[in-house]
Amino acid sequence: MIRILLDINVVLDILLPRREFYLDSFAVLNLCALNKVEGWLSADSYSTVHYYLKKEFDELVARNKIFTNLRSLSVLPVRKSTLTEANASLSPDFEDNMKMAAASQFNLDYIITRNTRHFQGSPVPAFTPAEFVSLFKETNNNPLVSSVPFVDLKAQHHRTYNEIDDKLTDVIANTAFILGKYVEEFEGAFAAMQGAKHCIGLSSGTDALHIALLASGIGPGDGVILPVNTFIATAEAVSLCGATPVFVDCDEYYNVDVEKVRELMEGHPHFHPHPDLPRQGGGNIQIKAIIPVHLYGQPANMEAVGALADQYGLTIVEDCCQAHLARYQEKPVGNFGAFGAFSFFPGKNLGAYGEAGALITNDDGLYEKARMIRQHGEIQRYQHQVIGHNYRMEAFQGAVLSVKAKYLAEWTEKRRVNAALYREFLKDVEEVQVPTERENVYSVYHLFVIQAVRREALQKYLLEKGIATGLHYPTPLHLQLAYQHLGYKTGDFPIAEAGAKRILSLPMYPELDERQIRYVADQIKDFYAAAG
Repeated sequence: MIRILLDINVVLDILLPRREFYLDSFAVLNLCALNKVEGWLSADSYSTVHYYLKKEFDELVARNKIFTNLRSLSVLPVRKSTLTEANASLSPDFEDNMKMAAASQFNLDYIITRNTRHFQGSPVPAFTPAEFVSLFKETNNNPLVSSVPFVDLKAQHHRTYNEIDDKLTDVIANTAFILGKYVEEFEGAFAAMQGAKHCIGLSSGTDALHIALLASGIGPGDGVILPVNTFIATAEAVSLCGATPVFVDCDEYYNVDVEKVRELMEGHPHFHPHPDLPRQGGGNIQIKAIIPVHLYGQPANMEAVGALADQYGLTIVEDCCQAHLARYQEKPVGNFGAFGAFSFFPGKNLGAYGEAGALITNDDGLYEKARMIRQHGEIQRYQHQVIGHNYRMEAFQGAVLSVKAKYLAEWTEKRRVNAALYREFLKDVEEVQVPTERENVYSVYHLFVIQAVRREALQKYLLEKGIATGLHYPTPLHLQLAYQHLGYKTGDFPIAEAGAKRILSLPMYPELDERQIRYVADQIKDFYAAAG
């Protein structure tokens, strides 16, 4: 979406109003109000606008005009660096220099002003309202797209930035940098969103998995079942407890194959993949837990997982790091076992401004134990009841997440719409297998992963066409050097191994529009058409 900074004269054309300029300036503001473009107004402009309005109207009318007519605009901050850059400029108008500096620092696309000559030499192009409206119409009517990023985190700034900025400033002003009120605010909100009794804000999704296993009593001599095609953090959490990851192949939905788990448990309740290899603790391991991973945002078959866990007395820890708000049979993920672990890595469906994670649980005892592990084994200051670690969420991340969480349901629905568009546009491409949803699930599409013939060549072709893609994940865990000591070999998990050679993650984020998705699909079709 196009991002613009409105100059004061454009705003005054509307609010005073100035008849000869009103229509063009109003057309620009209307595009902002309709969310067709992102409109920004520099913070220093508000006092100037208020000054001119007070000359024509009383105080209440002036304020009402500002906050009623400009509510669709976000506020661009003025920082010391903005002033410094403006002061260094050779342009004689300091106020305009500030706008050029602020727009450049925030990577805006255009400055909209009636006095374009004042912005000559600006790093951000300047257009009159009439010129911009014409440009917008031309761009909007042109179906051509030249590039599609894999993810666009900047697209969320317009709706979230100012509220986040307010909270981050509050954190800095009060020097409350660890945990605190915003982490508690987020914990309460996220627990409610996920339908859980408790939420614990943590430093990362990896740490969330580690704490969940520690609080569940997993340690040396124990085995934990997990799918072999997940991100390594799932297995690392097991290893960090001194336990052994027990890998299982995946099903057609990229989730743990429960029938393979059943075969494993029926044959090897005490199990080690390669008993001849040296291993910490010696002897066979006892399988005590299972980590179903809701990979790519698609819930695993939790009914079958739960039945198997009940039969064999296994603890369930759900890896929900890619599955915020996902549901299995209308029940939010994370509520089917002891814990649900979540990641808020910036690129996730709900992303922090750095690393962060969380656990949810409905067990009071596990909640208290996990809280102690999070903070060096203590609840009361300097009274350490267990050996813990420092896994606390920073106040900055709590502030960011408490704002962004309010938009997650809307963003999730947009992801689902985008997934449906991909399916529609790619349905006739024989060389491509699009992901399907399991019955009675609500998938949240953290990633949209296809399987493609000639995957490497297709990925290279798409990159040449300006389309960024990803591989999640190109090497299953049993073939990673870090886990070669477990003794697995090529061919042990044929479904995961075959998928790893064909999977390709296409661009997926809420702000993708239909033109971009159609462009991606068209380029895929063109690639296979040319290949014959």
